[in-house]
Parts: sequence; structure tokens; C-alpha cells
Amino acid sequence: MRWGWLAVIVALVLPATASAQAVRVTSGEHGEFTRLVIEFAGPVDWKVGRTADGYELRLPEATPQYDLSGVFDLIGKDRLAAIWADPDSGALHLGIACACFAMPFEFRPGTVVIDIRNGPPPKGSSFENALDGGPAPELAERPMVRPTGRPDPTGPTEPQQVYDWTAGYKTRIPGRPDLASSGLGLDLSPPDAVKPDLEPLRQSLIEQLSRGASDGVVDMAKPHLSVDPAEEDGNPSVEVRVGEAPNLVIRQKGEAEAPLAATGAECLADERLDVAAWSEEKPFAHQFGPALEGLSGEFDRPEPEAVARATRFYLSMGFGAEARSILRAFPTEQTDAAIWQSMAHILDGEPDPAPAFQGMAACDTAAALWAILADPSVLSVGQVEKAAILRAFSALPIHLRQQLGPTMVDRFLAMKDFATATALRDAVLRGTSDPGPEIELMEAAIEKASGSPVASTERLESLAAQSGPTTPDALAALIVQRAELGQDVSFEQVTAMEEYAKEREGSEDHEKFHFALTLAYGASGDFDRAFEHLPDTPDAAPILWKTLAFAGKDSALLDHAVLPAGEPPPQAAHASASLFAQRMITLGLADQAARWLTLADDPPPLLAARIALGQGDANRALELLGEEETPAADEVRIKAWHLLGDEPAIADLYAARDMPDEAWGAVSRMRDWDRMAKEGPEAWKAAAEQVTGPRVPADANATTESPAGPLESNRRLIEESLATRDAISALLDTVKSPQAPTQ
Repeated sequence: MRWGWLAVIVALVLPATASAQAVRVTSGEHGEFTRLVIEFAGPVDWKVGRTADGYELRLPEATPQYDLSGVFDLIGKDRLAAIWADPDSGALHLGIACACFAMPFEFRPGTVVIDIRNGPPPKGSSFENALDGGPAPELAERPMVRPTGRPDPTGPTEPQQVYDWTAGYKTRIPGRPDLASSGLGLDLSPPDAVKPDLEPLRQSLIEQLSRGASDGVVDMAKPHLSVDPAEEDGNPSVEVRVGEAPNLVIRQKGEAEAPLAATGAECLADERLDVAAWSEEKPFAHQFGPALEGLSGEFDRPEPEAVARATRFYLSMGFGAEARSILRAFPTEQTDAAIWQSMAHILDGEPDPAPAFQGMAACDTAAALWAILADPSVLSVGQVEKAAILRAFSALPIHLRQQLGPTMVDRFLAMKDFATATALRDAVLRGTSDPGPEIELMEAAIEKASGSPVASTERLESLAAQSGPTTPDALAALIVQRAELGQDVSFEQVTAMEEYAKEREGSEDHEKFHFALTLAYGASGDFDRAFEHLPDTPDAAPILWKTLAFAGKDSALLDHAVLPAGEPPPQAAHASASLFAQRMITLGLADQAARWLTLADDPPPLLAARIALGQGDANRALELLGEEETPAADEVRIKAWHLLGDEPAIADLYAARDMPDEAWGAVSRMRDWDRMAKEGPEAWKAAAEQVTGPRVPADANATTESPAGPLESNRRLIEESLATRDAISALLDTVKSPQAPTQ
């Protein structure tokens, strides 16, 4: 009995310990591999490396607390045998029990996925190295012996090698309790074998037991486990007796506390929502007659059991309206009538006027699945029991998985929960040989979320070209995706979307189709109509502004992106602010470009320098360029120096870039004719000599001729004029003529 009371106390203490952990670790089986998903609060720097018993995940700059309570809810221990955290280093350890290897990757910032796959690791995998830089340790190959229930007192008493998740491998004698690592010894110091991450639990147990002892409901006494008094004195364990206390609930062994919904109501049990048991694996025609047999008995009174059977049958077939009609036509007292009514509305995709699953998204039963189907807004709150949802969904008949799967996948993708959406998709495809258009739409959404937009677009184009009930949804998704990728939309697609949007007026899909129509106008180049519809679909603004920035003509840009005086740039265009600034400076609108650049988080220095130069601030432009050495940066520098009149700096830059013609052109603008005559190219030297005079003759002893008369002077002037003309002609011949404009 004392172990039973101890189990009650442990059950009361465990939730308090688990709730303090922040980083949740979830898992799932995927055939050839086991997947772990670690969801951090934000982007983290992580590393994975080999250890002697498996792998470890470290965060060099953090020591997180992990919630490992649900790791083994959906997976066995064939690959992942154990998982624990080291509170000192913050490392998450994975104990491997197979010939497997770990392949981690970052699905998105803050979400790390570790796949444990069968077989040898890829050659050269960095994850097979130890994180301390040493050689990769050899994996210890030791058999995992899992607990198999209460030991048989008549069975063998030979020592057995067992694995204790707190102390590792140790020897135990069957039929005798092992209290050495129970945490209840007389010596309350932690045993050496206990891993450090169990210390908070141990301290909590001690506190709870101490509080119980002070209240008089817990009595600690020396146990009597051995007939030998000598052995009794050496046993450090204690015996715990629990007395009566207020609010103490006593249950039979194995009896769990009834789970409660967020509203305080009791969670609906799985037995009341076992849809798969409400029909058989037979054709509908073979089940229809027996299911609706005997609805009324003597005096045409409805038979409650028959009415319940027929209602549940219709629900299992996905016929919500028919199930409600049975309840109306044959009114009887039914305990689950409200539940069936809600399920009927959910199956028909209708609002539920009296939701029976309200607040049950966190239940660990099938009620969590129906709560999400009834009200997807609870996903944003986060109080959702995903393991129960996946279990319940996988247990549905295949036709209901196909009917409800696309809706569930879309809702989890909208919350960027790719892991759960993929698990739901896998459950939908299980046993499906010929997926219909609804499943194809779901696949397109999964491909888009997984980073394969090309494959997703091709699938949507095929669906949109078909004629069927899913064609409007496929076209709407295709238009949105093409707009996001910067692709155009045809006139025919815009016209078709206009008709679909009119048909959906007043329906639940009204916003979705008008959202697609606004983007269709923009992607087709009709920005006037797109911005007219934007007030009715404000969520389309970021994509529409992006489309205008990338593909809009200059005229559209001037009409919709030139900001009135005093009006700041729209926040919805935040992601496209730099591109708008670049296009504005190209159009010569420096002030407009500067206002758009204020919206960008990290504006490019080169763009900021171009804008400053356009506003006439050459010094600011040079300051923004810093040490950047690119042809585009040099172009801005040269323009700034031109504006400042610093031709020497221009000449030096051209010389450093090994551009002699441009460098001597800058020297010529400086009118440094002496330097040109001495060091310049031959063509420049000849021209410069006409300004500075002839070069000094080689013979320094040559005598100066006597002054010439008027005729000789005129002759010399003519010769100098001819020489100047020849020098200028030779200089012009070195200049490349501009190319003629092409039509």
C-alpha cells in the first residue's frame, strides 16, 4: 500500500515540475525514421554532435528548460531509447537504441527538427563529430530492457541488467523493490547515480512530503523489508503512510483523474466519439438498411437505441444533415444528442449554434479534434493537445479523413505548424490510391509550405484548368501564389475570379475570393482597380505593394507610390521599401526616395548614398559609401567628387583602378598642362605642348636663333596652328565614339 500512496504523491507533484519547462519537444513516427521537433521561443544558435550513447543538442548561448513529457506519446523506443536534459550545460541528450543516425535541420527560425534514421550516417556528416572538438565517440551497444510490469514472485531471482532512466544501467534482483534511487532515503543528499535533471523533482517530493508530515497526513517510519534485523539497519529507505486530509482524493490503481476542458466541463471520453465503431467496412448500400431498421416501435413510438444507431451511422458516413433529420423526426431522450448535433454541423461545414466542444481543444481525447474543427480560432491561443488530435484523426474512417483532412491541414499551415500539418497529410494519404481534387489542393498547400512553390504552382494550374467543384478554390490559390512569386495573371483568370467572387458574396469564402481578386488585378497590371479594392481586403496590401514595386510600370508607380506632402510610407509596404526608394531615385525623385528609405529596416549604404547625392549632399554620399569598393560605388564617388570639383581625387581613383584614359581625362579637366606634357600619353603630350610651349631640346648647348621678321613670324604661326590642329585631331582619334541608339 505504501507504494500506492507514493504513486499518488508523485502524480500530484509531477505536473508542477513539468509545467515550469518552456521548450516543448514533440515526436512522430514516419516509417523509415523517427522525428523530434523542438520548438524554441525564437531563433537560436544550435549544434548537434555525437556522444557515447547517442547525440546531444546544445545551445551555446542559452540553457533552456525542456518539456519532455510528451516525447513518447506517439513513438516507441526502437530508435530513441531515452531523452534527458543536463541542467548545467543545457544539452539535450538522445539515447539511441538501434543502428541509426541523427540528421538535424532547422525547419524555420526557432524550430529544430531531428530525424533519427535507420542505417549508417552519410559520409562526412558533421553531426557525427563530438561537440568538444575531439574524435567521434563509439556508440555503446547495450541492450535496452524495458519494464514489463510487476515481477513474478515465483520467477527467477537471478540478477538482471535493466535500464533506469534516472540512473542508467544497473543490476536488479527480480521480485525485490529497488528503493536505492527512489529519492526517499534517510540520507536526503542526491545519490551519485541520479542524473542532475531529476533534482528539481526530488526537491519537490521532499517539500511535499515534509508539508504532509507537518500537517499530520504523512507518517515516515522505518520499513521492515527484511527478516534479518541486521539488514534493516543498513537499508536507507523509509516507509510512507498517508492519513486522511481535506481535498485528498483516493482512487483505485490505474484510475486517472477525469480531464477537464478549459471551461471547467469534463472532457468527452473517447468512447463517446469513436466514429470508426459507428459503421462497418462494407459498402454503404449494405449498411443503410440495417442501420435505419426499427426506428419506431409499438404505437409508432421512436426507439431510442435505434435512433442513436441511425444517427451515429449517418455521422460516420459524413452525412450531417441526415443525422440532424433523424433526431428531428424521431425525438427521443439522448444523452449525446448535443454532441451529435455539433458533429453534424461540423461535417457539413456549417457554424455550430450550440457548440458542444467549446473549450475542449486541450483535452487528451478525441474531443480536441472536434473542438479544432468547430472553432479554428483556438489554435492561435495555443492550448491545443496535438497528440490527441493526431490520434483521433488517424482513427477516423478513410472517407472522413479525406473529407476533413484538407480543412485541418489548412488550419495548421495557417499557424505555421508544418510538422502537425504534415502528420495530418500523411494520415489522409494512408490507404488512398486515387486522391481527388480536394486532396490535390491539400498537397499543393503542403508543397508551398515546404519550400517547393514551383511544384505547388504546377499542381494548382492543373486543378484550375479542370472543371469541377474545386476549380474556384484552385484558381484563387493559384492567383495568390503567382502574385507572391511576382508572376503575372492572365485576363481570362481575372475575369473568372470576378465571377467566382460574385458567387461567393455573403458566404464564408467571401473574403478569400475578394483577397484573390485584388491580387489578380495587381498581377495583371491593373493597379487602379487593385487599389480601389484594397480597403475591402487590407490583408492583401503587402503582396500588392510588392507587386507594384517589382512589376509596376513607371506610370503606375507615379500614380500610387508618390507620397503626398507630410504622408509617411504605408507600413504594409515595409518589405518593399528599399525597392521603391531605388525606383524613385532612378526616376530622379530623390526626396521621394529618401522618404521611402525611412521605412526600410537596414537600407543599403549604396542606395542611401545615391539618394544623398541626388539631394545634392555630396559629402554625405561619400560618408555613406565608406570603404565599399565596387564599380557602382566608384560611380557614385566620381559623381560626388565632380559635384565638389575634386578632380585630383577622380584622377587618383581612375589611376588606382588601372583606367589611364579616364585618369588623364581628369588631369586635363584640372588643366595641369605641365604634368600632361611631361607624363601624359603621346596624344596628350602633343596637345599639351601647344599650351606650354615646345619641350626643351635635347642639346642644351644649342644657340637661340635671332628674332625673325614679320614674314617668318607669320610662317611660324601657321606651322604652330597646323601642329595644334594635328595634335587635337590625334587626341580626338583616341576618344571612343558613342554607339548609335538602337531602335
